[in-house]
Amino acid sequence: MKRSLLVLTTLCLFSCSNEEDVPAGNRTVHMAGFVANSGGEGVASYWKDGIYTALESPAISSQVSSLYVDGLSVLIGGSKFVPGSPAAALLWRNGTETVIEDAFPGPMIASRNNNLFGVWLGAEGWVFYKNGTTQPISDTAYNFAPMGMALHGDDVYISGYSSGPALPPTYSPPQHAQYWKNGQLIFRESEVSNALSVFIHKNDVYIGGVFYPPGGLTSVACYWKNGQRIDLTDGGGVGVVRSVFVADNHVYVAGMMNDQAVYWKDGDAVALTTSGTYSMANSIFVQGEDVHVGGYQNGYPAYWKNAVRQVIANQDKQGQVLFVVVGSN
Repeated sequence: MKRSLLVLTTLCLFSCSNEEDVPAGNRTVHMAGFVANSGGEGVASYWKDGIYTALESPAISSQVSSLYVDGLSVLIGGSKFVPGSPAAALLWRNGTETVIEDAFPGPMIASRNNNLFGVWLGAEGWVFYKNGTTQPISDTAYNFAPMGMALHGDDVYISGYSSGPALPPTYSPPQHAQYWKNGQLIFRESEVSNALSVFIHKNDVYIGGVFYPPGGLTSVACYWKNGQRIDLTDGGGVGVVRSVFVADNHVYVAGMMNDQAVYWKDGDAVALTTSGTYSMANSIFVQGEDVHVGGYQNGYPAYWKNAVRQVIANQDKQGQVLFVVVGSN
């Protein structure tokens, strides 16, 4: 079943990306990402407790860009690319596909209290959707791009980067990590960096990403708490933070050190693979004593629970787990 998304507020979904309570003993692990089809193109994919569902025909190139869970409903943002047709921005709700009109591929979607929220690129630039209206994201930078989204009450927090024009000799404008609240710029890092994720705990804003020391040959895995940067690696190699989660006042972040998937708890690294294994931790979700991480290992989808890799369907096909959410259904 396919239908145009004309009245966004008709969708009623609940975000589990931040601090929503999940009843003990009734925990379902939802994951979204992609696996490769026979032609090597990605197919938008969803796993529920390790059981696999393709969100699109394997013959069509598609991707996912967000995952939220609301009780019995699972909402996935994404895109598809049909030869000869414009690329489409999509919602999948419990497997039912909906086209988001006037949006480019890669929408981020969330919902709370029967209200739908979103961030996407439209014909007039980057916008966020709140309270039934689409509003522009404000920024004075020459260029900027959202990379992550979180809700706190009715407020929309967006992480990302800004940059200037491409100038010689490198034609690679430096990026600066930043975040917006309800479309208004709140914080911008002065150093070269990027903010790939955002998480709200109580009244504290955490953004996770990467800092590039002068010289451009290394990177530092880091996160910012209310604009103060905390470095997790020493800059002697390559590091990045892809996801942040705060639970019981402990800060968990997931990412990579020198091509090895890791997560950090309060700054202490926990390796998910052995040294030399090409891997990445893309998403982290903490529920009770359990730490759930999704990513890839040697180019194949990977899901770790408490640092032990678990068996999931189609992990023998190339791809990645991009998002993990523990829900109550």
